[in-house]
Amino acid sequence: MGLLSRKPKIGIEEFCQQFYDSQIFRAIIAGEDVWSGFLETAFKSVAEVDQSFAVIDLAVFKREITALRLELFGLAWGHKFKQERFTIPQSIFTRRYLETNGKLEIWDIMCEYNQAVAQSATLTVTGEQMEGRIARARITSINLSRFTMFEEWAKANIGDPSAPTNEEENMLANCVARVANRIGADIRRNDCILVKRLTARLADRLNCDPNLSAEALFRLGAVIFGLYEGATEAIKPVNL
Repeated sequence: MGLLSRKPKIGIEEFCQQFYDSQIFRAIIAGEDVWSGFLETAFKSVAEVDQSFAVIDLAVFKREITALRLELFGLAWGHKFKQERFTIPQSIFTRRYLETNGKLEIWDIMCEYNQAVAQSATLTVTGEQMEGRIARARITSINLSRFTMFEEWAKANIGDPSAPTNEEENMLANCVARVANRIGADIRRNDCILVKRLTARLADRLNCDPNLSAEALFRLGAVIFGLYEGATEAIKPVNL
């Protein structure tokens, strides 16, 4: 997938719109849908090393990976821009973009992977909760950062965060929660726990054979990590 053209300055919504259109939902080059072609190649790559994967519905696979790509784009965006004035608007725009384009099911699926991202920040390589004094300090710090982000946004936008909110406010709060869940998550951790969690969640949602081969899982993980790296490269030259 080619990178977007470098621009001296660009708005959050403008860049995300261009990326989503040109790289995912309208990724047509010379009459070919390159995103769909990439997904078909990825599917065949996994199926060739594990025949049990070949029975999975390709359309479902495409939908899941599309949702995963958008979640990983949000993670990469947060890693670069960090500040809430950049990350929260990006999340809100993504939700509205999907609604406008009749793709809200993608937003709902993203939540599954967003939860895996959130959990990974405080898990060991074996998928267990971190233990020990240093680990407890890390967990406390991450949880406090997530809570503080949400609480400060809620107070500034909806008043009492415990009060009932209307549909629009609930939607916005969900967008902010997605951003908060990414705090502390690191896909480049040496133990690869985030990639492993996302791969396991994907396999579960695809109803894969529980005995899916190690090579098949590795190839799924490689696709996931590659999508994050691709998002990072696309975002790198952005000057908001």
